[in-house]
Amino acid sequence: MTTIQNSIWIHADRNTVFDRTNDIANWTELFTEYQESRVLEQTEAYIRFELTTYPEENRPARSWTSERWLDRPNFRITARRLAPLLPFKHMNLEWLYEEQNEGTYMTWIQEFEVDPASGLTGEQVEAHLNRTTKEQMAAIKQNIEQQTVRS
Repeated sequence: MTTIQNSIWIHADRNTVFDRTNDIANWTELFTEYQESRVLEQTEAYIRFELTTYPEENRPARSWTSERWLDRPNFRITARRLAPLLPFKHMNLEWLYEEQNEGTYMTWIQEFEVDPASGLTGEQVEAHLNRTTKEQMAAIKQNIEQQTVRS
């Protein structure tokens, strides 16, 4: 089992960051890797959704279903990937939002185990996730800060 953690400071209030990063229907405007984000079921504290990535280099577009639980009073998200799981045996996530220096310190924790059937090593998946998570967090920061300035 591997756990990776990445954080970024966003110059926007915590409610804005929380709301924007949990507006799954608009993730294609927030992230650069998703060509489609579709909400399948939603309540005030739960979202089940499907994501589809853009194709990359020699890899076709990928789709999967995930679910998120929103703990708004504590500014905390827990999530997990449902299906298909490959390259993972399991993938659990946690997002934390802290007020800090007139902005929000957002932390993204990913806990996973690689399925040997994927043909990938844990080190390969960890390196890929660390790289793409940092890229996506930078995109989130830029998109939220640009939107905040325009508002």
